[in-house]
Amino acid sequence: MRILVFVKTFANPTLTFIYSEILEMSKKHEVLVVTNERRNEELFPFQNVKEVPFSTENIVSKIKLKLQYNNVPWSFKNTNFEKSISEMVENFKPDIIHTHFGFESWYFLYNFKNRLQIPIFISFHGFDASHKLNSWLYRQSVRKFFKRNDINPIFVSNFMKKHVADKLGLKTIKGKILYYGTDTEFFKPDTDRNIKNEEIIFLQISSFTEKKGHEYTIKAFHKYLQLGSKTSIKAKMILAGDGSLRQSAIDLVEQLKIADKVSFPGIVTKFGARELMMEANIFVHHSITSLTVGDMEGIPNAIMEAMAMELPILSTFHSGIPELVENNLNGYLVKERDIEDYSNKMDLISNWSKLPINREKVEMFFEKNTHQKSLENYYLEALNI
Repeated sequence: MRILVFVKTFANPTLTFIYSEILEMSKKHEVLVVTNERRNEELFPFQNVKEVPFSTENIVSKIKLKLQYNNVPWSFKNTNFEKSISEMVENFKPDIIHTHFGFESWYFLYNFKNRLQIPIFISFHGFDASHKLNSWLYRQSVRKFFKRNDINPIFVSNFMKKHVADKLGLKTIKGKILYYGTDTEFFKPDTDRNIKNEEIIFLQISSFTEKKGHEYTIKAFHKYLQLGSKTSIKAKMILAGDGSLRQSAIDLVEQLKIADKVSFPGIVTKFGARELMMEANIFVHHSITSLTVGDMEGIPNAIMEAMAMELPILSTFHSGIPELVENNLNGYLVKERDIEDYSNKMDLISNWSKLPINREKVEMFFEKNTHQKSLENYYLEALNI
């Protein structure tokens, strides 16, 4: 198959799951990536990428785009962009078009006349299936595209699909649930290494954004340290990643006077992530629905990777996470923002050992080859093959 993938920005370090999906698909099929902006080419190399800026030609078009982002009904139409993608489609002749993120997909969909009825897939991930649905204009756009025969939606969890249906006021909606998968061959425990830490290491790897819940993790860790239990006196926390809220997390750690117990290594590669997971005892991820915009997670890939490494998980009853992490079996889940319970669960889970059952669950339901095969079958189904 010839597959054209549109992603507004290629490739963000926080969206490695999209990059991984493209790489895997390119092993069997010819893939062209079309993007408005390419970033981090040295970290995420891919040869067949066409960068087509969504140019704002004058002050009027800039104002229109700003209004669109703020849910004022202006069109995404752009003459130059429409011409560019039409030429690309004509030259590449894709069998499938796959766009990512509902809202960002509109850049492509509003400028592409699908006269040949090429099957188009829209992957909904998180922000586009939560916060954006508070906008009446956005809901109208989603309904409009869902009515088209050439559109095939993809959701990352059962929760997200149901949430979109509820927000649209529909009992059911078309589309399939395809869990993203992790590379279990890469993320696997090293049986030749026998790491015995004197410390109990709690680890989170994620971007520093509101929905990642760093504030609550840090405050809960502070309370846990105050317990003075056998494990808390030798506990340490590593918060890897970068983002707009990283400095505020560092400031909070210093304010609570636990800077000697919490480290911030910054952005890590997948090799660095694997090394950190190799040394960690517990993986934490206090996902929340953001108060500012109502943004939610899909299912964090970092949790899948940690489970593939057999780490116990401490997370929240949030979005699709309970579809991956079963409370009291794969770790513990608590209510969002419940610092007291999160702190207590830190004390309990610090006594847990590695969990082979966590890896088994990922291998069964959240493995990258399973995802790729399901996605490929969805493509073939749309092509009636």
